[in-house]
Amino acid sequence: MKQKIFTTFLFLTTFLTTFGQDKYLNDGNKFLNNGEFDKAEKTFREGIEYDSTNLIYQCQLGLTLIQQKKYSDAEAILDKILKIDSNNVAAIWYSGVGNFKNGQDRKAIIRFEKALTLLDKSSDQYYSANWFIGKSYSILLKTDGLSYQEADRMFECYEEYLRLLPNADDAVQIREYVVRKKKRRPTSNVLKWVDL
Repeated sequence: MKQKIFTTFLFLTTFLTTFGQDKYLNDGNKFLNNGEFDKAEKTFREGIEYDSTNLIYQCQLGLTLIQQKKYSDAEAILDKILKIDSNNVAAIWYSGVGNFKNGQDRKAIIRFEKALTLLDKSSDQYYSANWFIGKSYSILLKTDGLSYQEADRMFECYEEYLRLLPNADDAVQIREYVVRKKKRRPTSNVLKWVDL
């Protein structure tokens, strides 16, 4: 799935590039795609200084900060974008990824659930969002626990991911996980289900 996440980043950066062919975006994305995150950050910050209203520069800066594990800085930028444009798919997606990588699973779920309402169901991002939601819930199952409805949603998302990508590298593992957890799941009168 890591390769799929990276592919998704590349898709979104390529998608964004088509909407703004300019030096800041092209150079910043080259640095970003080459793993030169300090240079990418500097370039996108320069772009924002040049045009503070450009949400694409800001989204790409958010992604760059996530790649550098500067999660709170990235989230502040992405939240600012979402206050201006609550349906900005790139900001929603990057925020979901940043929260996921930062162990903020409930926040990640909220972002990916929103992304699902905006994504084309045939896109790579659509099945990836289902994976992220399922995975976030499976992490929470071990720590905070899940309500009956949250467990339902975890299963739904994993099953949708498997339906869309039946031969994914992790498909066998996820199928086994879903079967095993469904057998262990308590009845609906249990308020929180914690299962290692």
